[in-house]
Amino acid sequence: MKSKTSCFNKTIFLKNITHFWPIWLIFTAWNLFILPFMIYNHSLSYKYSSGINERELAQMRVDDILGIVNVYINPIILFFFSIIVVMAVFSYLYNSRAANTIHALPVTRKELFLTNYISGLLFLIVPEAIGFLFGILVSAVCGYTSMNFLLTGLLFACGISFIFYSFTVWIAMFTGQLLAVPIFTVIINFLYVGCKALIHMLMSIISYGIPLDFPTGKLDVLSPLYYMGTHIYVTRDYSSEYAAATGLKGSNIIAAYAIAAFAFSVAAYFIYRIRDVETAGSLISIPWICPVFRWGAAFCGGGLLSVLFCSILDLSSSRAIFFSALIGAFLFGTVCFFTAQMFLEKGFRVFKKKRFLECGIFLAVFMCLYISIESDLFGQERKMPDASAVKSAFIDNIGISGGSDADTIAHILEIHGQIIDSKKEFEDYSESSQQSGYISILYKLKNNTSLKRSYRIPWKEDLVQDKDSVLSKIIELSASKETYRKELFGVKKQKIKATACQIDLYDSEQNRNDHIFSDEDTEKIYKAVLKDIDEGNFKNCLTNKFFYEKQIVSTYYNTIQIDFMGEEPILSVHADYAPGFQAEGEKSGNTIIEFDADCKNIIAALIETGVINSADDLITIEEYNLLTEENTKES
Repeated sequence: MKSKTSCFNKTIFLKNITHFWPIWLIFTAWNLFILPFMIYNHSLSYKYSSGINERELAQMRVDDILGIVNVYINPIILFFFSIIVVMAVFSYLYNSRAANTIHALPVTRKELFLTNYISGLLFLIVPEAIGFLFGILVSAVCGYTSMNFLLTGLLFACGISFIFYSFTVWIAMFTGQLLAVPIFTVIINFLYVGCKALIHMLMSIISYGIPLDFPTGKLDVLSPLYYMGTHIYVTRDYSSEYAAATGLKGSNIIAAYAIAAFAFSVAAYFIYRIRDVETAGSLISIPWICPVFRWGAAFCGGGLLSVLFCSILDLSSSRAIFFSALIGAFLFGTVCFFTAQMFLEKGFRVFKKKRFLECGIFLAVFMCLYISIESDLFGQERKMPDASAVKSAFIDNIGISGGSDADTIAHILEIHGQIIDSKKEFEDYSESSQQSGYISILYKLKNNTSLKRSYRIPWKEDLVQDKDSVLSKIIELSASKETYRKELFGVKKQKIKATACQIDLYDSEQNRNDHIFSDEDTEKIYKAVLKDIDEGNFKNCLTNKFFYEKQIVSTYYNTIQIDFMGEEPILSVHADYAPGFQAEGEKSGNTIIEFDADCKNIIAALIETGVINSADDLITIEEYNLLTEENTKES
C-alpha cells in the first residue's frame, strides 16, 4: 500500500497553540480594543451632541470608522507582532538541543516548515478576524452604516500581516540566533533607504552643491516597512468645509507586496530544507551570506562613522573634508569589517591572512567610491535638468523666488549653470574670510520628481553693480515686479479683492498703535501697493533685504497687513515650493508689506486717509532700534 506524505502535523500545530497562547491572546485583546471598544467609545460622544444634521453626523461617523481602521492596519504594529510570532513558532531553530530533537522526530522538514508557518500566520489572521466580527456587531448596534470600511480594513490588515510575516520567516532562515531575527528584520526593511541616505550624506559632505536631503524615489519600495508606512493611509476630500475622510489608499501596494511575500515564503521553505541543524547558535546559518554581512557592516558602519568624524572636525576646506572623510572611511571601514567577523566567529581570533586580503579588497572598492564621488564620476555636481523637463523652478535665499513660467525657469537655469562653472572660484571664496552666503535651487520636474542643490556664493554689496555676477542675477529675479506680486498675492493671475487692511504705528515712547482701515481706505491702500509694484518703487527696498546694514536705515519698521480674497484658491510661492505649507482650497490669504521712502504711492495714500501727516511720522528699523535702546536705559 502506497504511503501518504503529510504536509501538516496536527500535534505540532496544537503544541504551538498551547505553548504560545499568550501571543495570540494579547493580539486578540489588541484587536478587540481597537475595533469594537473604540467604535463604541466614539459612539458615546453623539449621545450628548446637538445641532448636527444627518449629513454631518454621517460624515463624522465615516471619519470615526476610518480613523480607527487606520490604527487597526498600522504597518508598524503589525510588523512588531509578525516578528514576535516568527520568533515563537521557529524558536526551536536557535537552540542546538531543541533543533536536533525536533529534526530527529519522524516528520519531514516540509511538514515542520508548513505546520509552523501556517500556525504562526493564523496567530495573526484569526485575532484580526475576531476583531473585525465584533467590530461589525458593535457598529451595527451603535448606528454606524459605513461598515464596508471595516471589511476593507480586515483585508488590508491580513495582507500586511502576511507580507511582514512571510518576509520575517525568510530572514529567520538565514540566522541561528533568536535575537538576530528582529535586528536583521528591521535592518533589511530599511536597508535600501538607509544605504541611499548614507550615500547621499557622503555626497553632501564631499560633492559641490549636494544638500543634506533624502529625496524619495520609486525604488523606496525595496524598504517595505518604510514604503507602506508612507503610502498606506486614509484619503481625504479637501473641497468640503473640513478634510473629510473618504477611504483607504494602498490596496495595489499591498497586493504587489503580497505576491512578493509569497515568493519569499517559498524561498524560505527551500532554505529551510538545506539549512544545517548545527548552525543553531551561529549568527549566520548560510555560509555564503557571511561575506555579504562583513561587507555590508563595513560599508554602512564605515560610511556612517566617517560622516560623523567629518562633522565633529567641522572643517571648511573642501579638500580637508574629502581627505578626512577618506581617512575616516579607511579606519572605520577596517574596524567594522573585523568587528563583523568577530560576531561571526564568536571570538577575537579573526586577524588571519585570508581576512586581511578580503578586507584589502573591500577597502579598495570603498576608497574608489569616495574618489569617484569627489571627482564627480557620477555627474551629480553638474546635473541640471533640461528646460523642457522642468515644471517649476525656485531659488531660496532671503526669500523664495520662482515660478512655472518659461522666463523664470530659464533665468534660474542660467544662474545654476554659472554657479556650477564657478565651482573652483566659489569654493576658494567660501574657504577664505570673505563674505559669502547660502542659496538653494529647487526644480520640480514634469515626471513628479524634484532636484535640489545648495551653494555658498560670494555675497558682497559691490557685486550688485556687476550685472554678470550670480548675486546680481539672483537679486534681479527676487526684486522683479512679477516675482514680488506673486510673493504678496499668490502665483495665480486672478482678480484679488482686499478685504481688510491695517498698519502698525509707533510714537516717541515706542507705544504701538495699530490703525485699522475702513473698506474704502483699504481699497486705496491696496491700489497704492499695486501702483508702486508696477512703477518698480519696491526695487531698492527688496534689494536692501539682502544687506542688513542698508536695510535698517532705509526700510520702515512700520508694516502694512492686507487680507484679501481671490476668485480661485490662493497658491503662495511658499506653498508651491513646499507642498503642505498652505491648505488646499483656501480662497483667502493675507500678506505683510514692508516699504521705504521710494514707495511714494503708499505714503501718499497713508496721508490721504489721515493715518499720517507726512513720511516723518514713519520710523525706520534703525530708528526703532535706537528707541528700544533708549527706553531700555531709562527703565
